[in-house]
Amino acid sequence: MIRFFTMSNSFQIFVNVLKNNYFNFSGRVNRPGYWYFYLWTIIITIILIILDELLFGYSEESWNLFSDSFGLAVAIPSIGLAVRRFHDTNRTGWWCLIPIIPLIPGLLLVNDFPILGFILILSVFILLIASIVFLCQKSDPKANKYGPCPTDI
Repeated sequence: MIRFFTMSNSFQIFVNVLKNNYFNFSGRVNRPGYWYFYLWTIIITIILIILDELLFGYSEESWNLFSDSFGLAVAIPSIGLAVRRFHDTNRTGWWCLIPIIPLIPGLLLVNDFPILGFILILSVFILLIASIVFLCQKSDPKANKYGPCPTDI
């Protein structure tokens, strides 16, 4: 069954994550619930960057009041939503951290051992692509160890 969402429905998903699931790292969330949150995060961030530019002059090096504050405000629900999305595909939420694991030694070794550092940093991008593929996959249609299949958004 194909479901179509209006802008108000997709924004309601965004608001629901912020109001009711801010620190929620358990359970499951379906694809629309995950991707609409990121859609609205990007839209609002762009608007706030423009607002920062108009009011204060946007700067890459310094604090930008509105856009940076918003980024900090949605950081925890973004991680929680990613964890719940991995749960929905019957994977552990630790997949959020797996792309970061080779980054630390890669950054430490890139100056002393450039080839090894390059390989480790390249593996970060490969694992990041794998994570994005997992986040794009369909939900596990049956209840799994993380909870029942999310039918409502």
